[in-house]
Amino acid sequence: MSDFRGPLPLDDRDFAEVRRSVLSRIGRRRIAIPLTLAAAAVLAIIILLLPQPRITVPPPHSAPVVVTPAPPLMKATEPAPVKIARKEPVRNPAGAPPPDSEITMNIETADPNVRIIWIAR
Repeated sequence: MSDFRGPLPLDDRDFAEVRRSVLSRIGRRRIAIPLTLAAAAVLAIIILLLPQPRITVPPPHSAPVVVTPAPPLMKATEPAPVKIARKEPVRNPAGAPPPDSEITMNIETADPNVRIIWIAR
């Protein structure tokens, strides 16, 4: 393995110089990071020490009591049964589609204004 590795282009003096420059940079640490952390801690302490607003609940006031008579009970009526219109099936020739009257179903409800049309296609 030593055959593949030749002499290094740097000697011990060069390594010592690089080490010295790195250690000098580490020695001159920036003051910004500790100063920022200290400012954040002071701000957090100030926020915690600020007086919090007191919430006061007003005493409940007594409102006049109004008694109303209950409405008379109405007799329950039964809903009208649902009527379904049905027709006897009409035989069609083979292969012809069924007429529209066989496909639709009209449903009558108790309310005369409501009409349900069921279309099966």
